Amino acid sequence: MARHDFGAGIGDFVVTPSDGLWSVGAGAVITLWDAADDGLQYTDLLDQAGSPITQVVADTHGGLPRFQGPDGVTGMWADAGGEKRVFMDAHSVTAGSGTGGGSVRDWHNVRDYGAAGDNVADDTAAIQAALFACPMGGIVYLPAGAYRTSAPLTIPPAVTLQGTHTNLMTVVGLVDPPCYIRPLPAFAGAAVIQLLDQIDGGYSTISAEHRILNVMIDGSDLTAPGTDGIQAKGNVQNVGLRDLTIRKVTGAGINTQFQGGFFPYSWRCHRVMVDNVGWHGFAVQVMTDITMVDCQAIGCGANGFEINNAANSQMIGCRAEWNRGEGIHITGDWATGAGSGGILIGDCSTDRNDKNGVLVDAVGSPPIQIDNLLTRRDGRNDGAGGGGYAGLAVDGATIPVIVGLVTCYPGVDDNGTQQNSPQNGIRVADSAYVSVAAGFLHAAAAGWSDGGGNVVLRRGLNIAERTGTTAAPVDVYAVPTDVAGNLEVGGYLATESGQSAGQWNIWAGQAKALNLGGVGGGIAIAEGANARMNVSTLVAGAVTVANTSATANTRILVSRQAGGGTLGHLSVTKNPGTGFTINSSSNADTSAVAWVLVEPA
Repeated sequence: MARHDFGAGIGDFVVTPSDGLWSVGAGAVITLWDAADDGLQYTDLLDQAGSPITQVVADTHGGLPRFQGPDGVTGMWADAGGEKRVFMDAHSVTAGSGTGGGSVRDWHNVRDYGAAGDNVADDTAAIQAALFACPMGGIVYLPAGAYRTSAPLTIPPAVTLQGTHTNLMTVVGLVDPPCYIRPLPAFAGAAVIQLLDQIDGGYSTISAEHRILNVMIDGSDLTAPGTDGIQAKGNVQNVGLRDLTIRKVTGAGINTQFQGGFFPYSWRCHRVMVDNVGWHGFAVQVMTDITMVDCQAIGCGANGFEINNAANSQMIGCRAEWNRGEGIHITGDWATGAGSGGILIGDCSTDRNDKNGVLVDAVGSPPIQIDNLLTRRDGRNDGAGGGGYAGLAVDGATIPVIVGLVTCYPGVDDNGTQQNSPQNGIRVADSAYVSVAAGFLHAAAAGWSDGGGNVVLRRGLNIAERTGTTAAPVDVYAVPTDVAGNLEVGGYLATESGQSAGQWNIWAGQAKALNLGGVGGGIAIAEGANARMNVSTLVAGAVTVANTSATANTRILVSRQAGGGTLGHLSVTKNPGTGFTINSSSNADTSAVAWVLVEPA
């Protein structure tokens, strides 16, 4: 056996661990240990002169002087008095051969820290040691295996936890390689993985840039209720989650919460699957600038996506299926100030959720934009159907809801024994502004349902409805709209501006084909040269009016506008194509005579 050299290397500048990230600390007193936590202290050390020492003191630049460790020891945990230790390799250890991963300091294999991944041993301490030892920008690697944990794992800022493979869900007979973090039945803690903010983590900077890639969290052995898969509180920014699966934890799959005046901010989630967790799949509270792409929540005990204010955010290609509550719930106070903002929900789908496929009941000013939404078999209502549920429901929302294209298709669950659902394709009630441009809405009872109490509810022309089962649908289509010719509207046509540059035809065969229903309402006709209405003055009992629009069939209605001279009886002589003459039976009549030209239909 022999002693090995430590210190005085470029990688041995260290250690003020107040931020958990290990920065330079001049004059820091370093003790050496055999474990990341607790363990035995190494006190059999030698300084450069060969004299016995029990600890090492950093120089004025934060560097460690060269020293020798105990006989046969090739790696030790350095402790500067903070909450976390960092691993040091002996200089004689080649890359990858040391207990802490060798000299490749930005890639840490948890097996090198003692993790077994055998689905039996408690690997919590080993994985956490690798995470604490990893520098900012580095990767902690989980080789294939089932890693049991008994307490939450904390990923420091700018550290990536990366596995080999993400299993999407457990199915009998499906290839299911063991690539898990699997909490033990005795697991104690709020979440399997925690991302701490600057307050709780003791970091010197804002907590940010954590990454979790190709990792599965399997909570199938958890017994304590309310354990989340991933939890973050406070100002935890720019987190990246990719190819991540969280299944069967007893709380939420992902849970972001308020702390210290802040919420997590600006996360990016790509291909994240949350499968059969006890609470919401994604529980997002006031997450500004979150992006979710190809994320799925299936079989969750509450809502698939619980989005409580996500200003300036987007959900693209996401799916909510078979959840016990709403598929996607857009809720909370989205505010009214200059810093508020809405969310874009595009190319998303829902299926067999117990309540609504999508429910919007948020308040505030920014618009919620929904486009290309496909809903199917939602509103299961424990298999009973009904309940007023819909593929898309807007209820009590003061926030504007703008919908481009939405479809709804009903049905029963896979076993075929339940009631047809949802009851409604779209249902809107007590909301401030909802506009739906187009869609195909097939539901058990009504494709379109106006629940009343809406301030503005706008239904586009290109919305088709069906009711009943898929095998025997009843079409409730509106008449077609030909925008290149006549506009045919089934029901009422309501226009606010009342302007048109073309001819209007009313074919109704009834006396009141045209109604001017408002008190004081009337008809106004423009006057002027060659007009259909004007006033002309008699001279010596006659006046000839030039008007080329007057035909042989034109009805000319005259009345005395203002009397003048000796009044007489009025009559009209038509001159088709050129005009007409108004005559009085008195040659001394100088009255102003009003006239109107009317054509027979």
